[in-house]
Amino acid sequence: MNNELLRFVEPIYRFCAKRLSSFADAQDLAQEILLCVLQGINQSKIANLDAYVWKVAHNRYGRKVNTENKDLVLVHGAEYVSDFVEDFDSSFDESSDEFQAVFQALHTLSSTYRQILVEYYVHNLSVREISCKLGISAETVKWRLHVGREKVKERLSEMERNYEKIKMSVMCNGSFAPTRYVNTQVHKAIAKACYDAPLTIEEISVCTGIPTIYLEEPLEHMIYGDAIVQIGKKYATNFIITDIKDLESTYEYLSKPVIEEITDKLVAYITETEKIWRGIGFYGSDFPLSHLYHVLIPTLVFQSGDRFRENSSILPKDRPPRKDGGNGWFIVIEGVEELDDKFSGCNHYHYYSNTEPPAKFIYYWNGASYDYNLDNILRNARFFIYSIGPDNECVLVDDEDAAKALENGLCKKMWDRYYPAMPVLTSNEYQALQKWAAECHAIDAVWPKWIEALYGSYKSTTPKRLADQIGGNVDSSAYNIVALITKELTSRGLADKPEGDQPFTKNLLLVK
Repeated sequence: MNNELLRFVEPIYRFCAKRLSSFADAQDLAQEILLCVLQGINQSKIANLDAYVWKVAHNRYGRKVNTENKDLVLVHGAEYVSDFVEDFDSSFDESSDEFQAVFQALHTLSSTYRQILVEYYVHNLSVREISCKLGISAETVKWRLHVGREKVKERLSEMERNYEKIKMSVMCNGSFAPTRYVNTQVHKAIAKACYDAPLTIEEISVCTGIPTIYLEEPLEHMIYGDAIVQIGKKYATNFIITDIKDLESTYEYLSKPVIEEITDKLVAYITETEKIWRGIGFYGSDFPLSHLYHVLIPTLVFQSGDRFRENSSILPKDRPPRKDGGNGWFIVIEGVEELDDKFSGCNHYHYYSNTEPPAKFIYYWNGASYDYNLDNILRNARFFIYSIGPDNECVLVDDEDAAKALENGLCKKMWDRYYPAMPVLTSNEYQALQKWAAECHAIDAVWPKWIEALYGSYKSTTPKRLADQIGGNVDSSAYNIVALITKELTSRGLADKPEGDQPFTKNLLLVK
């Protein structure tokens, strides 16, 4: 035998033994394949021996299957079965792009067709054997083989496998963890695929290039999290996906002159009433204005926005309940993974104790300085909150806790003692600060046109089935105005900027 063929002897035999139940048949077929390859080498020059060997192997195996299936009774569609053996099981090298494309297309089918095709073409079961195994008639098996084959051919011509990473920022306006349900590229691909219109699992597979078998579990998980709704046999994304370009276009209303005017008015109110808010006497009220602007500005903006909401027919008064026990809406922006300095928001982290009054951290975050690690620390900051004594000294007896608090900018060390690095207010002091903010009307006139611009943008790009979620998304996006004001303040040198690698915590308030 040609020395070049020696390395194929064992792989060819394994190929045959895997597909044939008889040892003798496998041995005979392996010899037939090798003999055919040898004849081909002697007759002409083979450019790619590996591809040629496996093409011959599939062809010879396909012919054997054809011969054994000649006695099948034909019904409508069964005349295509032998053709599919040639197309699917005999024309491709298993390592080739063509074979992988067929394999990918096969796995876009629902289990109804996929299972029968696999049993027939991979496990080599006859129509009668499949009929007995699945408990369906032979005619049904043959029909599904035909339909499945046609579907695979259709997939091969239509499917565009796009593995480009989907950029998506996933947040919420409410109280739940949205990234539990849209936390992987598979989840994001599903959401994007069935956003404009509901799709079957097969159609989602074709759009995403993800085999149906890998879509089933994520779909169930997303349905539980209200991220997907099932409509008959189809699935639809249950949240608004906002294109970053569409959202940024709404900022035309908030031009630089408008933001400058708003900033001037808010700064004037803060400076004119400085004795009032400093006179509340909370810990941190003596911090420099460059620090406190990061909490005073959003406090004023949110108070003004809340007043507008109460009288608005557009913005929702309550957040909808969710299946997982939370409430609120997904806020999803496509085209960006990390938000920049045009985005802002507010996170509340609540802590309850049987012996202490409830406490909460308020994180007025800005997209440019948002820190995911800090967010995680704040979710688990009980160790820090309840270490603060009546005199506001942090009694951090555990060295690891002290290191964590220092590294994440929660406290500062002075004369071998630890103190909070952010304002700390009692509930009464917090109410007094809110009352001070409620008396500021400098920004009230901005909301009507700003909300109108946002609502118009969302309405023009949101599928009708999601129209009832527009208000929640507008409500969240409206407060991005804080980011633009903060950017203006830092550009004037009035507010501190993040420095170095340490988390920026000057936009934190602690109420306890």
